[in-house]
Amino acid sequence: MKAARLLYCVALVGFPSAQCQLFLKPRRFGDISEKTQFLTVELPKSASGLSLGSPVPFVTPAGCSPTLKQTADKYCVNGTYDASGTVELAMDLNIFDVEIPTKTVVLGIKTTLNQGNATNLTAMTGGCAMLLKQTLIFLLLDGVVTMCTSGGGQGKYDPKLPGYVSDITLSGELKLTSGIKTITDYNYSLPGYVHAGERFNMGMNASIFNSSGVPRGAGVNSTFTVMLHNIESSLFDWRIFLGLHTDSWVYPLPVVHLDTAIVDSVIHLKT
Repeated sequence: MKAARLLYCVALVGFPSAQCQLFLKPRRFGDISEKTQFLTVELPKSASGLSLGSPVPFVTPAGCSPTLKQTADKYCVNGTYDASGTVELAMDLNIFDVEIPTKTVVLGIKTTLNQGNATNLTAMTGGCAMLLKQTLIFLLLDGVVTMCTSGGGQGKYDPKLPGYVSDITLSGELKLTSGIKTITDYNYSLPGYVHAGERFNMGMNASIFNSSGVPRGAGVNSTFTVMLHNIESSLFDWRIFLGLHTDSWVYPLPVVHLDTAIVDSVIHLKT
């Protein structure tokens, strides 16, 4: 985690990100960048400065509710941290529907760690939500993305990783339109898994890809990406990202590349 803390040192300890000039240029969609929101969660401490007896609950952004969208919140992370014996961490990412404030889709992880190695795992899933509904390119391209999560539960040990794995399914709709014309209407269902292994390695990544159109005509390639994982094996630094990348073209004009982040955050749990 030393490299990650060096690159994002100022933001991770809660100072304004504008003061930090150490960002690397992103190499791929979903990399941490100057547009990433950095949030620090202060876990309660006793008068002596030690972490309180656990489990310690937390939420971020501050004051958010996992069941009701407030103001501009796109998501709410809630969880617990317990270091009274072995380390236990539970974290749920609740992403709000863009139209219905009480509707969410959930993706979460709960694990127990002994000297940094997972001894069990539970994946949390549930719900459906429309995560994106907006104009991507003015007068040319509109996008809608919905996501549902299912499966999960108690994980099983996989010696090939090595670590614990809980199978989940991501499903939903990816729809792109231009005016009244539908370019892409893709109903996806993607098997995936949440994992927790050795040396604090845990989380999940998934990508859904679709291609519509013809090379010597018009078309759109689209990739919907979901990330929930810790950073560089740090239990206290977490990457949360959901976004849509599109490459659209009308031959022989140049391809138009567009990245649309739905959630783009790093969460630091400060003990």
